[in-house]
Amino acid sequence: MAQVRAVLRQLLGPNAGIGVTDPAQMATIWDDEATAIARAIPKRRAEFAAGRSAARTAMAEIGVAPVAIPQDHDRAPIWPAGVSGSIAHCDTCCIAAVALKEHYAALGVDIEPATPLDVDLVAVICTPTERAWLAHEPNPGLAAKVIFSAKEAVYKAQYPLTGNVIGFDAVTLAITGDGFRVVGDPVLANINGGILIQDGLILSVAYV
Repeated sequence: MAQVRAVLRQLLGPNAGIGVTDPAQMATIWDDEATAIARAIPKRRAEFAAGRSAARTAMAEIGVAPVAIPQDHDRAPIWPAGVSGSIAHCDTCCIAAVALKEHYAALGVDIEPATPLDVDLVAVICTPTERAWLAHEPNPGLAAKVIFSAKEAVYKAQYPLTGNVIGFDAVTLAITGDGFRVVGDPVLANINGGILIQDGLILSVAYV
């Protein structure tokens, strides 16, 4: 967990609060959050609670008092006024990043197991430009999973700003080292991000 936190700090810098929790350790669900998962299975409840706990830890790091983080009708977290944020989880780890909007107008985070993307999904997730890039990668399956994770982060960052539900084909990423940017879309061109692999996990962030 400490290494995951360190990677997120490296990717987002000092102006973001970072939270990392273990979904196996059942966290408290606040009353104003409970209706969102009233009918959820135990695994989903654990992930939801751990994500909200990570978010409150992240909020405390930037001096924001802990509050309930309800779920909107579109399932997006409802953040306090003046705060941007994002939550993500996999089976073994939940992460959250928050910031004052004066530092980051919008944030998106994603976490995925560092395993190859199913070959049948590559054409669904990756645009022709991205597939041409994959052809030169030593591990194209893992590189495709990196693109998937980065696009998940981009989606979360753009949604609060645009209100648009976009598909994977709506975004083409240019990935260089541990960073990426959106290309070919003037609306999303101001979104940048970073990706690192740590402890068998792909960690992606996108920000404006």
